[in-house]
Amino acid sequence: MGALLSIPLRVMTRPFRTYRALAELPDGALAFPWGTVRFLFVLACFVAVIATGRFAPFETLVALGSFSWLPVGHALGILVTVRLLAPRLRPSRALALHGESLGPWLVAFVVIPAVLLLAPQPRVALRIAPALVLGASAWSIVLAFALFRAGIGLPRGRAALATVLFLAVLVAIVVLYYLAAGQLWPIL
Repeated sequence: MGALLSIPLRVMTRPFRTYRALAELPDGALAFPWGTVRFLFVLACFVAVIATGRFAPFETLVALGSFSWLPVGHALGILVTVRLLAPRLRPSRALALHGESLGPWLVAFVVIPAVLLLAPQPRVALRIAPALVLGASAWSIVLAFALFRAGIGLPRGRAALATVLFLAVLVAIVVLYYLAAGQLWPIL
């Protein structure tokens, strides 16, 4: 199927075709943690660069720990969705397939700090960041549907339901995390 980094790019550019090809791979061909580890590492580098203005290894390690709840939230969303709508599928296979769908976030987490570091004024990054986050969010919804439809093989309606359920669980986990951290209480 290609190199480690090429799968997310293929999923982003041809999601249904790529997920059909990934679904045909034998069990074990896609290892569960690699997509998740790649996402967490890029997220941690993003946080370190945004926080310090440079790549700082210590801040990256701290961010790896601090933001490890996010891949756990993704995993819980996938596990709940698969358990309810595709109970015959091995959870590790669903998690491995999902790990390859995080490409839009990888792009956003690389482009935003790159623009911050290379642009003559930081305002440029502030202008493009909302568009990148919105684009990554929208394309991630499409990729989640492709995952459930072509990667897992659910019928169209159940794939749409699985996409909504996965996103609902993920949003609930994010909101609960920020409530538990005390970040949302002042707003409420």
